[in-house]
Amino acid sequence: MIVRNFITNDLPELKPTDTVQYALLMMEDFGVANLPVVDEKSLLGYARFDSLDGLDPEIPLSKIEFSGQPVMINHEHSVFSALKLFADNRFDVVAAESGKEYLGLIWVKDVVNSLGQSTTAQNDGSVLLLKCNITDYSISQIGRIIEAEDGKILGIWTWQPEGNHDIEILLKLNIRYIDNITTILESSGYKVLHRVNRKTSDLVEQRYKSLLNYLDI
Repeated sequence: MIVRNFITNDLPELKPTDTVQYALLMMEDFGVANLPVVDEKSLLGYARFDSLDGLDPEIPLSKIEFSGQPVMINHEHSVFSALKLFADNRFDVVAAESGKEYLGLIWVKDVVNSLGQSTTAQNDGSVLLLKCNITDYSISQIGRIIEAEDGKILGIWTWQPEGNHDIEILLKLNIRYIDNITTILESSGYKVLHRVNRKTSDLVEQRYKSLLNYLDI
């Protein structure tokens, strides 16, 4: 699942000449908390609803100071890297780039919906979000623990934050009752960051919320 497959034209990017009022209206209309400010093919930064709300509505965005390097993701990267950026920055949209040139937007709603419609997510079961030191990570050990409790891993996704020695592991299991599994995993050195024991209809929203919340733990 590659970022370029999720670039959407359903959301607008903002221009430096757009006003604060226009930016807020666009974010309200599309139900997002941020939108990019783009000058031709250059990303200047992101207009954020919570930052603009309360400012003079007639101020053009060119007068707003955007702090830090604009957040972008290469169009050939995995969407799981994009989910990490959504969570890190509390963004609803992230800009896709190629050679630092702005290509368009990916929307967390599209990514999460796609995950929810995947073959593994459509199976009833449970979701586990784990964390451990990269040197302690062993998929064979995790698999043995789960299978010893009559479970099967239907899907596994991993990512490692840049400059961090920990790795996060998202597991989709075929069984719903995982109390014993989580207890054994924790005793084996894995931190259980989030768990979902619900039917498929609940998994999409829960997965996104877990990705937003686990970084604060």
